[in-house]
Amino acid sequence: MRRIGVLDSGVGGLTVARALKQVLPNEGFIYAGDTARAPYGGHSPETLLAYSREIVQFFVRKNVKAVVLACGTSASTAFEALCAEFPTLPFIDVLRPSVSEIIRRAAQKPNLRIGFIATAATVKRGLFVQWVRDACPQISIEARACPLFAPMAERGLFIGNITRWAAENYLADWRTKIDALVLGCTHYPLLSDVIADVLPNTVQIDLGESTANAVFSTLEANNLLNKTSEKPACTYYISGAPAAFNPLASKIMNEEINAKKTSWNTK
Repeated sequence: MRRIGVLDSGVGGLTVARALKQVLPNEGFIYAGDTARAPYGGHSPETLLAYSREIVQFFVRKNVKAVVLACGTSASTAFEALCAEFPTLPFIDVLRPSVSEIIRRAAQKPNLRIGFIATAATVKRGLFVQWVRDACPQISIEARACPLFAPMAERGLFIGNITRWAAENYLADWRTKIDALVLGCTHYPLLSDVIADVLPNTVQIDLGESTANAVFSTLEANNLLNKTSEKPACTYYISGAPAAFNPLASKIMNEEINAKKTSWNTK
């Protein structure tokens, strides 16, 4: 059975993998976490494309049927180039599907006030804000980089004084000023409890569910949905140390994860 490739810089994409298992229980996936080079947020667009290309080539050798860019930074910098370089492979990213979710919410509340948080690279690129403004000019949207959030999530610092301090510094001035907060990096849902403490009356928009629904639609449109009775397999590969990744991944996925350390240049 051909599987779905899920690309991320580390553990954040597991929030998307978790959603994929819920929305597409008959599909298997190959997870690639580039933990040795995480986080991606501080790298140049050229470096991010090179990293992402290596992992997609790894997926091609694994004969995947689609690739999910489960990293907001890669989605904002490498998506178009990867689609052009691998034209026969369907790509789904985590940012574009969430624009549709905002459009849906804006239809219910025309004067919606949106906050968008992501890595520095994603915010600097500015695509998400541009897409939202093009689709819904009446929406108020402001973007902000939260560069400490992804490294904290990678270290399992989901709660605690340090995480709360960072959230207060990044977000406290948005209290009463936004209605919804887009978690524009897939690491950020892991900090959702702390974010909710700082912004208690703000709806959080998680990229995982909208991405999983977009994957379903893409597979269906390309006649790629698994229609066999074969049990789906999910395999995890990382470029860093499994001892650091596995306990955290097991907690996020709520099952035992035994990732394999690999080089993206191997078969």
